[in-house]
Amino acid sequence: MTFDPNDFKRAMGQFASGVTVVTSKHGETPIGITASSFTSLSLDPPLVLVSLNKKLFTHNVIAESGYFAVNVLSARQLEIGMRFAGMKPEIKDRFAGLKTHTAVTGSPLLPDSLAWVDCTVWATYDGGDHTIFVGEVKDLYVSELDMPLLYHNRLWRRSEAIEIPTVPMEVNLVEVGLRDGIQREEKFIPTEMKVEYASLLADAGLKNIQVSSFVNPKIVPQMADAAEVFARLPKRDDVTFSALVLNMKGVERAIAAGVKQLEMGVPASETLAKKNANTTVEDGIAETAEMVKMAREHGVKVRVGVQVAFGCAYEGKIEQAKVVSMARRFLAMGIDELSLADSAGLGNPQLIRRVVQEVLPLAGSVPVVLHLHDTRGQGLANLLSALKSGVTMFDTSFGGLGGCPFIQTAKGNVATEDTANMLHEMGIQTGVDLKKVGALSRRMEEFLGKELPAKMHKVERRDRRLDERR
Repeated sequence: MTFDPNDFKRAMGQFASGVTVVTSKHGETPIGITASSFTSLSLDPPLVLVSLNKKLFTHNVIAESGYFAVNVLSARQLEIGMRFAGMKPEIKDRFAGLKTHTAVTGSPLLPDSLAWVDCTVWATYDGGDHTIFVGEVKDLYVSELDMPLLYHNRLWRRSEAIEIPTVPMEVNLVEVGLRDGIQREEKFIPTEMKVEYASLLADAGLKNIQVSSFVNPKIVPQMADAAEVFARLPKRDDVTFSALVLNMKGVERAIAAGVKQLEMGVPASETLAKKNANTTVEDGIAETAEMVKMAREHGVKVRVGVQVAFGCAYEGKIEQAKVVSMARRFLAMGIDELSLADSAGLGNPQLIRRVVQEVLPLAGSVPVVLHLHDTRGQGLANLLSALKSGVTMFDTSFGGLGGCPFIQTAKGNVATEDTANMLHEMGIQTGVDLKKVGALSRRMEEFLGKELPAKMHKVERRDRRLDERR
């Protein structure tokens, strides 16, 4: 034994609950995968146990080569853990960009791991559909850091230490003020003003903007000019202008208007399904499948959402299993994005976290977007909970405008400027210019003749007045 037995004991005891990646080589090609089971077996001789599914290529390589290494990932290696778990299918070479070095046996070792053990196969045992590989440790390394990457409740997450960030570095805000935000306003906003706002919001750094909805103008008069708005939008390659549709007719109208991305959704509540589209949940899902098919046939990207996923104003609690089931069915349709909507604003941080933890692993590489309303003042708290659970895309509305025409108690969306301000204060980039968005919110206040619920545009107005007095 060429290493300190105490290091072996520390590696096995301290990091036993961490995510591990088993690596080996097939010829000159490095291979690796997260291990389903890893533990120590003996101190003298130093033995470890790894269990791998017999169907895996990595299993066959180790069986032939007779050697492997086990890398214990740190809390900072979330992306590496996800790629070796197969949760980053867009990455074909899992070792791409990684500065690995070679162990004594020839196994590739991952950079910045908390610990690794380099082994030769000492024995193998049949474990049904798995093989249990017992490895004799030839070399090992243990860092001074002690924060492993954890796998908990089917959700990859970083450890919850204060010094280790538990949030992403960038977040994508989807601006919905021109659709969800104004759809319930009685004062009609002129077409030219909507087009101008779409352009100015894009100038403020928002790259995804819901501009309108192709719905019955008798029910939602504010959206009667949807086709004209899209016809007059500026041509920008760096911005996606999208629209909401509720049925096949809406899809047809949107495609004819040249819309490149559509949003559609089905409530997880029978009552709202009836009020919203005069249908049932099941019929709504069936029609959505046809709508998705038509959109994809015309080269249009599609986002589908589960509405009232966190509670219904009419039915109250929504069963989590129902939300997960609907999400699974939507994902099977081949959608580009999945959204979870707190349409009534009844969610709370713990509920948000539980639902997100169930849905995110199912989505894989499909982005999950959270749509939040601030009905009870918990909007930003819910957003933070989702953020820490792995969501990086959120619908927001300038000024905090918003509300569903079919849910009278639902208040405004989470405000764009308030959300961006909180994220920027946390060191998270959004690309959003707070001052530009705030100016648009103040202008809309003047046009509508009422105060909007967002906070930051008022703070900017106050600060400007104080500066003028100095």
